[in-house]
Amino acid sequence: MNYRALIHEAWTFTKANKPLMLWYSLLPSLLTTVVGIGYLLYQFFAFKRSHWFDNAETSFIREVITYVANFFQTHTGLITPIIIIFIIAVILYFLVPTICLGGLVQITARRREGKEVQNIDGISYGLMSFLVLLEYHLFIKTFSFIGIFTEAALVLRNFEEEMLGLFIPIFGLFLVIGLFLTLLFIYAEFFIILKREGILRSILKSSKLVMLNWRHTFLIGLVMLMIGVRIIVNIVAVLLVPALIIVSAGFFATIALQKIGLIVALIIGFFALIAVAYFNGIIHLFTNTVWTYTFMDLCADEKNKEFIE
Repeated sequence: MNYRALIHEAWTFTKANKPLMLWYSLLPSLLTTVVGIGYLLYQFFAFKRSHWFDNAETSFIREVITYVANFFQTHTGLITPIIIIFIIAVILYFLVPTICLGGLVQITARRREGKEVQNIDGISYGLMSFLVLLEYHLFIKTFSFIGIFTEAALVLRNFEEEMLGLFIPIFGLFLVIGLFLTLLFIYAEFFIILKREGILRSILKSSKLVMLNWRHTFLIGLVMLMIGVRIIVNIVAVLLVPALIIVSAGFFATIALQKIGLIVALIIGFFALIAVAYFNGIIHLFTNTVWTYTFMDLCADEKNKEFIE
């Protein structure tokens, strides 16, 4: 496998398909960035209220629930609109990234094969693999870095320092196992989307494909880590947006322009969020294209066909 040629081909495809990025990468990146900001803010304030720092009598989540209940008691007319907006946001978060991923992979693969396909067709492709892909994502979250970090953070906030010696090795082991399983299952999504396989068969075939081609998979993953550094970019992104809002609001508050400061902060935060989502959308399209091309090349290799068909 010519890694340099494959990555160059993927980058050429990314540059030539900006509309595809706007359709199938920008909106999912926007949603995941917003959720990431909320997640990090929750973890920050939850730890701040824990026995590690403030040792507050009430937890952060309880304070949030109390604040929301008091807000609704004072503004009863906003209960229905806020609930509707919340439900729509949750539905979009679960629907849009999964549908867009299915459509993006199908369009990328078909265009590489020289087939005529329009961007709008990706919605149909995404819907066809949606249910299986959603089930797979819910399953795999248990082994993901975020899932393990969430469980570890919950334990750390609720146990004393004496228990760290017991829990740190356990979660370290879970993290290693999670990374290993993530590597084994790296092609499962492509089996689901491109080969119409079920979850179990996709996982088994992905594991076989990785074991048969572990060197190619490892090297591509290493190159993508060096080029994209997507995880670090996302972490910086979700920290940058609230930081800009807080700094802007604080600056204008110091000169007694609280209302103007809030408006300016929100505007800055909004444009920062769009910029971050746009950049992440380009990275997402590029990395997805690289892995799609890698999957297609490995499946086309005769030595792999007898094990994955």
